[in-house]
Formats: sequence, C-alpha cells, structure tokens
Amino acid sequence: MLDFDLQVERFIAALGINKSLNTAKAYRSDLRLLKLHLVLARCPCVIPPRSKSAYSELEAALEANDQKLSAVSNRLLDGFTVNLEAIRPDDLVGYFLFLKETQGYAQTTINRKIVAVRRFFKYLFQHELLPDPSLIYDLETKTIHRNEAPLHLTAEEAFHFLDTVRRHGSERDYAMFLIMLSMGLRIGEVVQMNVDDIGRDTRFYRVTGGKGGKNRPVPVPGAVREAVASYKRVRPRDKAKGQHRLALFLGNRYTRITPRAVQQKLKEYVELTQLPESKKLMLTPHKLRHTFATALYLNGEDLRTLMRLLGHENIATTTIYTHVDAEKLIASLDKNPFAKVGQEEH
Repeated sequence: MLDFDLQVERFIAALGINKSLNTAKAYRSDLRLLKLHLVLARCPCVIPPRSKSAYSELEAALEANDQKLSAVSNRLLDGFTVNLEAIRPDDLVGYFLFLKETQGYAQTTINRKIVAVRRFFKYLFQHELLPDPSLIYDLETKTIHRNEAPLHLTAEEAFHFLDTVRRHGSERDYAMFLIMLSMGLRIGEVVQMNVDDIGRDTRFYRVTGGKGGKNRPVPVPGAVREAVASYKRVRPRDKAKGQHRLALFLGNRYTRITPRAVQQKLKEYVELTQLPESKKLMLTPHKLRHTFATALYLNGEDLRTLMRLLGHENIATTTIYTHVDAEKLIASLDKNPFAKVGQEEH
C-alpha cells in the first residue's frame, strides 16, 4: 500500500528544496483537501478507522465549521488512510467539483489547486511509486475569459427539471431546488436555512454567512413560500435533535442536510429528465444559480440589482452574464417596428 499522508510529507520535503515555505504550506493544504474529498466521497481507495461512527463524526465536525477543516475535523481526518495505488481518475476529477460546489472556490483558486495535485502525482510517477501517468490526464487548468458564458438551463429546461422533481421527488427536494432556481442561492446558503426563515408572509429572506461573511436580503417568491409550507407539513421535526431542530432541510438521519447530499439528489433527478446529455453532465447546484441569474438578465434586470441578489462583492463578477447580450439584441427585433419592413410583400 502506498500511504497518502506519508507520500505527501515526502513530496513537501522534496519540494522545500526549490520552493518557498509558503508554497510548500499551500501545497500541503491543497492535498489535505484532496484527502478530505476522497474520504467524504467514500472512494474505494479510503480505509476508514474501525469506529463505525467515523464518517458521521467527521461530517458533523465539518458542518459545525461551515464545511471547512478545523482542529477537530483534522484530527478525525487523520484517522482515515488513503491508498494511493487505488485512486482512480474519476476520484481526482470529483475533487475539483468538490472544491467548486461544496467549498465554493473560484476557478482561479481551483486552477492553483489543480497545479498542486498534478505536481504531487508527477512526483510519484517520476519516483516510480505509481506506474500510470494517465491518472492525471483529465486534470487540466481552465483558462478564464472575461466574457465566458456560465453554463445554464434555458427557461423551458428549468421548468422541465422542476416538474421532474415535483413528480418523482419529495416536498423537501422540490422546495430546495425551487429556492436555488427562483432565488439564486448558493448550495451552502440553502443548507444553512432555518425552519423559521420563510413563512407564509415572508417577503424577504436575509441570506447570512455568504462570501466574505456579508448578509443580503433576497425577495421570496410566492411559489417558494407555498413550497416551503408544503414541506413543513411533512418535515419530521420531532425526530431532529439538538441544533438540528433549527434546520429547515433535514437529511436522512434527521440532521441538517449536507451540500454533498443535495448534489447527489440533483444527480438522481437529472437522470430522470429528458434533458440533452450535455446538460445532464454539466448540471450542478451552482448551474441552477447561473440559470436564475441568466433568466433575470435576459428579462431586463440590470447588473447592479443582479449583483446584490447574487451577493457578488464586485460588479466585474456579475458581468459574466452579459454573454447573453446577443440573445437580448436579437430579441429586440420583436420590439423594432421597422425590422419587418417589406416582409409583408412576400
């Protein structure tokens, strides 16, 4: 067995010859997150400790610290062993989805973490500790363009997805995904919602704990109020214990639902839809947020308002939605009285 923790320390020691102390520290942190993903995803390469509660204890410690590693969760993570020889390419690709969807890192930050993982595995190949370099072939950094279009569903596709959840899913899941599509909340913001946050008369929901620790008010559509009310009628409130009694959305163990559980539910519903395969492959909770923002922009919302609704710190971040300007310009033909001059003659 090729032990992950041992090889990381050897890699860092070798790296220290040519890199600064800060770089070595950053690489260790990046690889620590890789181990966390492998453990939480229960990848076959992971050997858990004998304690049957090891996974639940780690998940609880992460939940208590907004899904970030703390002294407690680091100690629990140390109890897991990862066999590098059993890692698969999909395990590594999944790591970067974990960074984006669960940890909420920007693509530029993810790029730096890709470099760290690629360098680590190249070290293992160069020292003939692992035999197959193709393991990291799919780990490509992504070039960021200012006008890059965020992937999203069309309005018709979004309605189809919601209808699929309504027909095949639970009241809880319908309320969660409707909130993402109609309020534009991040997955981390949705799972942090409490049972008293949205009532029948709630006009605004104040998002807490967003990026940078900032709060923002987001209007609550009537459809969301109705969906949440329907879910509350069947929510197993008497089975939730301790601080989990406050959580709006509960998981299978009657604890606050985790981002990973929401991601898994989304995948299950996507497979039941008639969406194109390309959309099925790309759809994540964050893409539902992109769908919300794109729909508002297409319907005339200005960037400043969109910036406030999404909780962006900088207007430059919001300008990614101007990729649909061409669609808006083409749609303006319908409002142009001179656009069809002469066509009536044909």
